Amino acid sequence: MNMAVEHSKVMGTEQKKTLAEMLERKYGSWLGKRYFEVEGHVDGPALNLKVTLKTADRSFVYPIEARMLYADQDMKMDQARDFLLDFIDAYLQEYLSGGEETYLTIDWSNYDCDGIELQMRGQILNEKLEELADQWMNGSSTLN
Repeated sequence: MNMAVEHSKVMGTEQKKTLAEMLERKYGSWLGKRYFEVEGHVDGPALNLKVTLKTADRSFVYPIEARMLYADQDMKMDQARDFLLDFIDAYLQEYLSGGEETYLTIDWSNYDCDGIELQMRGQILNEKLEELADQWMNGSSTLN
């Protein structure tokens, strides 16, 4: 099957934008200058979703990823997508309301929710600092 077709089945551009806006409204009091981006794709039998909390300057980037073998869970792709989104939303609620002290593992960790198996991971990054460090190490630019 064509992967481009599979990508469009997970969620369209407008749906990703709407989901990000809904998360921003729901968690707005905790976001400051941060915002959300939502992505999803199918990789063979696995459905992968990523909700990224970030700043425009990329000094804070927190990709929260969830995946599942949805057919193994007796789910259709749209059911699995909604389940994973709900699971990520529950994590965001705990993370943001708890003072941002609840972290996911960097590597994939297994979760079981009412008999549904999935995996999640996440890592807070400072892409701006990483880019500046790369420039400095390569001697290709002055730091600014």
